[in-house]
Amino acid sequence: MYSALPLILAAFVPLTAGIQLVIDPSCGALFETVSDINAGLGSLSSYSTIVAFGDGYTDGGIENGSTLEAAVQVLPDPKAGGRMSNGPVWVENLASDINATLKDYAVTATVVDHTQYPLYTFSDSRDFVYQNNYVISGSSKPTANDTLYVVFVGMEDFILADATTFPVIASDVLYELLLMTDSPLFAKNILVVDNYGRGNVTSYGNEYKQNVFDGLGTLYERGVNVGFVDLGNLWAAVLGTNPGYEAFGYVSDGACTVNATTTVGQCDDPDETFYYIPDYPSAVTHRLMADYVEAVLEQCQWS
Repeated sequence: MYSALPLILAAFVPLTAGIQLVIDPSCGALFETVSDINAGLGSLSSYSTIVAFGDGYTDGGIENGSTLEAAVQVLPDPKAGGRMSNGPVWVENLASDINATLKDYAVTATVVDHTQYPLYTFSDSRDFVYQNNYVISGSSKPTANDTLYVVFVGMEDFILADATTFPVIASDVLYELLLMTDSPLFAKNILVVDNYGRGNVTSYGNEYKQNVFDGLGTLYERGVNVGFVDLGNLWAAVLGTNPGYEAFGYVSDGACTVNATTTVGQCDDPDETFYYIPDYPSAVTHRLMADYVEAVLEQCQWS
């Protein structure tokens, strides 16, 4: 007699997985149209701590800022160490590249402020407002000068909000950023990442994005170093025809798994698909996202 044990696979993304960043950031300036920008953040290597907020694109599987579990799959669960992917998420790659401590508070499927949607029942109310308050009220505070605060929200709001509500969410985001810069955190370095529609572009979505971007200009005038990364550029390049997913090395711009609950029926090679779980990036795409963020910080410095 023997008992079948779950198959455990350690997520490993080879350095030459065949997926390469083939576009440049769309650099610009504050106080103008939305663009990729680094306004005072300097080099990524100057940070010893990264504090991350967001949803399932940034959720490393443990949402309280403590050390993440290894990105290991226990089949047939496709979620490597609780992540909505088959490997490390983009912000883990970012922290690993500079050997920084990552404090990740992101929660899958979260919105900016769940009270904006009184008719919707959330399985988890740990929204961005909650995440930020958790850090603010915590007993241990990162040192301000060498800590980068990363905020990647808005995608779940785009699903739930309408043309009148979604731009209002921008004011909620900016209010939370303002709280970060005040006592007791006194955050000095804030990077906002956006991909609100995951390739779906609307006028009110762009209004939301512009409002957040304009708000970063206000923070900059108050002496805060800020940055903005528009991952919508990457999504447009992959999902569109200029240059299209094949130019990056993908064989598919779709997902590898059927859903978020099982690897049964998944594709032969998740290192070749843009998504792993439907609408959630594969590990190689998370690596590509980190590469794009790093390119923005290096190439789009503005003052």
